[in-house]
Amino acid sequence: MARARKNKPTVTTILLVVEGTTEKIYFERLKGLERYSSLKIKPDLPKHSNLTTLLDYAKDEQASGAYDYVWLLFDRDVLQTQKLPKTTLDLINNPEKLKKHGIDIADSMPCFEIWFLLHYCLPKQTYQNQDKLIEELCKHIPNYCKKQEWLDKNDIYSMLKDKIDTALKNSETLRERNKKADTSDYSMCNVDLLITEIQKLGKK
Repeated sequence: MARARKNKPTVTTILLVVEGTTEKIYFERLKGLERYSSLKIKPDLPKHSNLTTLLDYAKDEQASGAYDYVWLLFDRDVLQTQKLPKTTLDLINNPEKLKKHGIDIADSMPCFEIWFLLHYCLPKQTYQNQDKLIEELCKHIPNYCKKQEWLDKNDIYSMLKDKIDTALKNSETLRERNKKADTSDYSMCNVDLLITEIQKLGKK
């Protein structure tokens, strides 16, 4: 008589379409350290020319059915430098509409490093550019650098892991503060939504 096989736990798959090396390395380190048995995370840095290309790539991957969840990560300062079609702007500025395409977004302003800063403090309401935010981040992580060489040598996820609850709390506070902002260029970060989702799926 054949031996009954035990049901294998279901593995959930999540694709992270990122626009930069920093995001890719951060989530690769997260994946390696946390080792979720029920969750497979794939940070993907496709070749792209602009946000429209990234969005189209995310749509194609979602339509392929290869992943349970697809997230798009990008820096909102690209809206100031890239000429994007109305169809792209309409979707990335309406998360609920984009969600109907099966895609969630974890956007940041001015850059992904604001997520790192949130592990230490609330950011300023606005930053002139990415360099100004990174300058503030360096007060907490001396010599921080976006270059791959620095990121390869320094495990940024491990550095911040014990402060992640602070980052999640600060992200909520920042979101509430932004509801009262009198400018459209306020610093913002929705990476916490992705982190919360990963934590939830990883516990299943």
